[in-house]
Amino acid sequence: MKNILFSTLTLCFFALFTQNTQAQTAADEAAVRKMWNEAWAAYQALDLEKALTFYADNATEVGPDGRKVSGKKEIREMWASMLQMFDEMPTFTPSNLSVRFITPDVALLDWDTESSMKIGGQQVGGRSKDTAVVHKVGGKWLFEFDSVTLVQEMPEAAGK
Repeated sequence: MKNILFSTLTLCFFALFTQNTQAQTAADEAAVRKMWNEAWAAYQALDLEKALTFYADNATEVGPDGRKVSGKKEIREMWASMLQMFDEMPTFTPSNLSVRFITPDVALLDWDTESSMKIGGQQVGGRSKDTAVVHKVGGKWLFEFDSVTLVQEMPEAAGK
C-alpha cells in the first residue's frame, strides 16, 4: 500500500511539474514572439534606435554582406551604412518564425525573409534564412546574435 501511495504521489508531482513547465514555455514563447514582432516593426519603419533596444549591449550580428559586428554602436553603424547604399527604401517581409528553447532563458529563432532592394539601379535582395539567439535579461528578451544567410539557388548536379 505504501508503494502505491508513493507511486501515485510521485506521478501527481511529476504531472504538475510538467504542466507548469509547459505553461512557462508557452508564456515565454509568446513573449519571444512579441519581442520579435516589435523588433521587426521598428526595423521595417527604419527606426534604428528603437530596433537597437531589442539588442543586448554586446550583441553580434552577421549582415547579408558577411560583415560581422559586435556591440550596439557597430550594429548601428553597419545598418546606417547599408541604408545609404539603397536607391530607395528596401522592403522586408519575414515569415515562418520558429522558436526553440535551449534553456528557459535562451532561445534559438529562425525565420525566412523576402527582401526587395535596389542598389545602383540593380534589383538585389531576394530570399534569406535568418537565425538569432535571444537571451532573457532582467525579464526582457534581447538579441544576443543574429545572422542573415542569403538563399543562393544552386544548379542541378550533372547526371541527376
